[in-house]
Amino acid sequence: MGRKTYVVIFPLILGMGLVLSIASTSKAEEQISTQDSDQNNHILETIEKYNPLNQPVLKFQPIASSKQETATTTTEKNANDSIILEKIEQYSQFPEISFPLEQINSVNQLSDVLPTDWAYTAVQGLAERYGCLLASPNGTFSGNRAITRYEFAANLNECLQVIQGLIEQFDENYISSEDLEKSQKLQEDFAVEIAELKSRLDALETRADVLDANQFSTTTVLKGEVTLALYDAFGDDSGTVSADDVQMGFGHNVTLNFDTSFTGKDFLRTRIRVGDLPGVSTGTAMTFLGLGSPGGDIAKLAEVYYTFPLNDRMSAYVGGAGLDFDLMAPALNPKLISSNGSLSLFGIYNPNIYIQPGGAGLGYSYQINDNFRLDLAYLTGSGEDPRDGRGLFNGTNSAYAQLTVSPTINFDFSLAYVRSYYTADSVEVSGFTGSENAARPFGDVATSADHFGFQTSYRLAPVTVSGWVGYSNARAEAGAREGDKADIWNWAVTVAIDDLLLENGMLGFSVGQQPKLTNVDNGDEDPDTSLQFQVFYSYRISNNIDITSGFFVETKPEHDDQNDPIWVFVTRSSLRF
Repeated sequence: MGRKTYVVIFPLILGMGLVLSIASTSKAEEQISTQDSDQNNHILETIEKYNPLNQPVLKFQPIASSKQETATTTTEKNANDSIILEKIEQYSQFPEISFPLEQINSVNQLSDVLPTDWAYTAVQGLAERYGCLLASPNGTFSGNRAITRYEFAANLNECLQVIQGLIEQFDENYISSEDLEKSQKLQEDFAVEIAELKSRLDALETRADVLDANQFSTTTVLKGEVTLALYDAFGDDSGTVSADDVQMGFGHNVTLNFDTSFTGKDFLRTRIRVGDLPGVSTGTAMTFLGLGSPGGDIAKLAEVYYTFPLNDRMSAYVGGAGLDFDLMAPALNPKLISSNGSLSLFGIYNPNIYIQPGGAGLGYSYQINDNFRLDLAYLTGSGEDPRDGRGLFNGTNSAYAQLTVSPTINFDFSLAYVRSYYTADSVEVSGFTGSENAARPFGDVATSADHFGFQTSYRLAPVTVSGWVGYSNARAEAGAREGDKADIWNWAVTVAIDDLLLENGMLGFSVGQQPKLTNVDNGDEDPDTSLQFQVFYSYRISNNIDITSGFFVETKPEHDDQNDPIWVFVTRSSLRF
């Protein structure tokens, strides 16, 4: 094991080095930002000379960099998540007003509006110059309170009536010579800026004409993601599985999404995927990577499905390929399910619920109210195959049901049930995770299974804790062991901490037991219990680029203590466009 240590540590060191190097701020961007702010302040000072209401002029402050601005915004959002959510709930409840609004003729009639208030001159202008300000008859303006749609309509109507009256009174003497001179002086002072703006508008119109003439589609948008991963594994050569002969790999995965909407409320997804990211070959599914793909760079139609609303609370799904239950129902592992989340496949979500047969079929989602949601689906992996023993109902298929409960805005849990049937050549009870015994407890014979899952997630900014417990009861449907049953269990706990060490960074870790065969009729169960530990750090460089580096270890691969632990190191980057 020692002879490979320097090799396998390299991806982790390289990844963390990239994270730390990218996080630094550019001094050149600060200088450019300062120059821009000085120019903006000069323009605003010129405008202030002709300010009829003498309103205070805004001052532009230098911005360190666009990256820093984005990071600060994201940090404030995450660090104050609870406060923000409370404010949203507060603003969503309209205040009760039992009296009509009255016109205010002078700002002095309002006891809570002071000359030191930043909007004093604006309120004064509406009340005294235009006479279209409405307020409560109790002599308060309540400037910090959210306005209702009724109050907005009333104030707008009052001001529109004033504008209409001004238009009717307009004549050639309405505009004074002094106002005309100010207007002409402004045009002269900003002649260069006006000419430049006109030039830019002409250029934009030309570009818009070119885009209209050559656009791909009026209803479809192309989105893509490129995943690059450097990975390696090591472990002693003993037992039935090993990483001793695994070499360092560098893989890639490209996904193109053609997203279409015909009404603005429906959604059609067509996904094409090509790549060569098979991950490490250790002889066990317990070391499979998340976001992996088969080798060979073969383009494949990965998803074709359409979803549309039935009403305000119900939606329907129709899929021809790649329609999986996790696209409909919330998996309740929000941080590790993303492209900058879990490095291992098992750490993404409960495999006995969300990695079961899918592809073609129908789905239904019903948001019962703010606290309850129901998701149902029937999916098949061989719906396009009309041969005997295949098709929509005789081939590999699954029926799904999940009830999601949200007692509070930060806490969710769900109860899920899946009834699956696997033909002899596609048995995968444990969802491409866990031991070989858990995946095929009776061998390559037709198998059915009842899967039960409990999932939960709790958010207390900046920490998110999620987890699940899954149980599967499988039954042999053919062969000499027809009628035999087997029990399979798995569980996991995941934790994510936002903005730890670096702004826009996330530390994630998980621990869990991959699917294990705990009991089987006329067969051997898994002899021991293996745990998977995962630690990674993700840094979002921008809205389009992130980098994730870390490792996970399987303590007893195949739930057999004769197999030494296998360590897998991964540095992965995702680029979205």
